[in-house]
Amino acid sequence: MTIRALGDLVVYLGAVAAALAAIGVVVRWAVVRPLKKWVAEQVGMVRESTAAVQETADKVHAEVSPNHGQSLKDTVNRTESKIDMLTQRFDDHLRNHPGG
Repeated sequence: MTIRALGDLVVYLGAVAAALAAIGVVVRWAVVRPLKKWVAEQVGMVRESTAAVQETADKVHAEVSPNHGQSLKDTVNRTESKIDMLTQRFDDHLRNHPGG
């Protein structure tokens, strides 16, 4: 290999490297940046949706968990205990007053 051929090889390799660098820049500006922006938007939307679902789940959990009188669960428990007490009183009444 001569010095001239070696010089030509270096020039060609430089040209290929420059072309690859230019292609990389174009790909980055035309593909990677918009794709990165789109992915960030999608992640943001998922986070917002997840936060909304979590907030709703927390509200439902608060309603169905006992909290000393204010939740739906406490109301159901009070109603159930009153019905049990009234059922017991009615059964006692029927036993003590047979036949009407």
